[in-house]
Order: sequence, then C-alpha cells, then structure tokens
Amino acid sequence: MQGLRYLGLALLLGGVAVWGSENFFWTMPPPGITPLDFVFTVIAYSIAAAVGMSVVIWTGVGGVKAAFLGGAIVGYMSEGVIVGTIYQPMPPLFYQVWTPLAWHALVTGGVILGLGRVRFSPGQRVALWGTLGLVGAFWAQYWPSERGALPDAGLFALYLVVLGLLVPLAQVGMDRMGQVPRPRRWVLWVAPGIAALVWGAQGVAEMNPFRLILIPILALLIWVMRRLGGAGPVSLGAGVPVWHHLLFLIAPLVTVVLAPLGWAQGWGTLGANWVVAVVTCVVSVLWLGGLIWSAAQRRQGPA
Repeated sequence: MQGLRYLGLALLLGGVAVWGSENFFWTMPPPGITPLDFVFTVIAYSIAAAVGMSVVIWTGVGGVKAAFLGGAIVGYMSEGVIVGTIYQPMPPLFYQVWTPLAWHALVTGGVILGLGRVRFSPGQRVALWGTLGLVGAFWAQYWPSERGALPDAGLFALYLVVLGLLVPLAQVGMDRMGQVPRPRRWVLWVAPGIAALVWGAQGVAEMNPFRLILIPILALLIWVMRRLGGAGPVSLGAGVPVWHHLLFLIAPLVTVVLAPLGWAQGWGTLGANWVVAVVTCVVSVLWLGGLIWSAAQRRQGPA
C-alpha cells in the first residue's frame, strides 16, 4: 500500500514539475509537440520527482525547505541526467545554478509547490499567484526573440491555463494523502537506481570528466537535507478547501492576458531573460547558502 502511495505522490509531483519547469518556463508549447510527448515528459519528471522524494523520506526534512531542496534534486536530475545543461563549462558555475537551482528548486519547488502548501488566507494566495503571473508575463517577453512565431490565443491558454490545472489537482491529492508515504527501503532505491544507470551510461558514451560535478552537488544537497531533517514521517501539511488551491490558476491567467500585450508593444528588448536569470540565481543561492549555514550549526542529523 505504501508503495502505491509513493508511486501516486511521484506522479502528482511530476505533474507539478512539468507545469512549473516546462510549461511555465517555456511559456508557449514547442513546435511539433504531441500529447504523447507530454505524457513522456510527465513520466520523466515523475521519475526525477521520485528521486527527490526518496531523499526527503530518507532524511526526514519537511516543509517549504523540503520543497526547495527536493526541487533542487529534481532540477539536477533533469538538467544533469535527462539533459546535460549543467555540464556546459562557460560561463563558470552559471549553468550549475541556472536552471536546476534558480528555476526547478526556487520557482517550481519553493514557490509553486512549497508556498502552495502553506496555509495562506485567500487574499494572500491571490497576491502570491498574481505576483507569479506578473513574473511569468515579464519572463515571456524573452521568447519572441528566441522562438519567432507566437502561438494563437487558444493554444497559449491551453498550454498554460488548462494544463495549469495539474498544479491544484496535485495539491488536492497531497491534501488527501496527509503524509509522505514510507514504502519499503528497496522501493526508495528504484528511481535513484534508474537515474544512476542512465547517468553512468551517458558518462561512458561521452567520456566527459566534467559530468562528475553532479556527484559533489548531490552530496551537498543530501548532507543539508540530512542535517535539517528529523525522525518519523514527513507531513504534507494540513489540507485547505479545494477552491483555495484553484486560486493558483490566477498565475497562468495573468500571464496569458498580459504577455501578448507586451509582445504587441515590442517589449522583447527588455532583456527579460537576464533579469529573471540574475534575480532567481541570486535568490536561490542565498536560500541554499542559508540552509547550508543552518545545517552546519546542527550538531547531528536525524536519529
């Protein structure tokens, strides 16, 4: 039973990760994407989410910091195993932060998942998701220079708003679970084992020694999570009314309404990509630095 709950939670987290790290990041669907492509993307992110979830269960870390640190694990699985963006050597350390830490961990994990599970009032949720929507609309100003052709309004709304239902539905599912499942130990090793085998095969094929950078990064994250964790089951937080979670749709709606207005005004020259990258990189590094400092002050990890 716990194994099935673990699988279910991995799929829920995979759905959140797909919207936050793919749909919201790319703003508009890539050319030629099919429903089957989307299904495979959910599966890939669900495996990455299962790796992060296994570490959360093993370390006992909880709350928003678990969402941020678990999101970082997902980010390094995505950018270091599924694709290889973190192995780009130039500029130094930039791609090791952008996007695994600055987007997957901060935006998808810390904000969309983590803050989405905090018991905010409806007014606070409106403010939170409205702000996220404004960020999305500003970030979207970069993509016309990268993509050229812009999507029609219907496809744009489908990609962000309709598929955005994945996030509140996942949050409702987590409310129903109440606690992170604790399956048999061998179950916790399945997703990390798959990731390790894929990463190892890629390393043999590429023979790129820079790929080894993933090991100390993951070791640091696991050490921090171990030091900040505790014994016993990890709570998913107290549930809230379903309509509170549905307020999340304010974010994609704001983006879908405002982004085209900026495109029409030619705001693509704003350098939105660099503004968002710099701000998110700084914030995510400071957040991780604070967690490292807190972990270093702890005398011992969980029993």
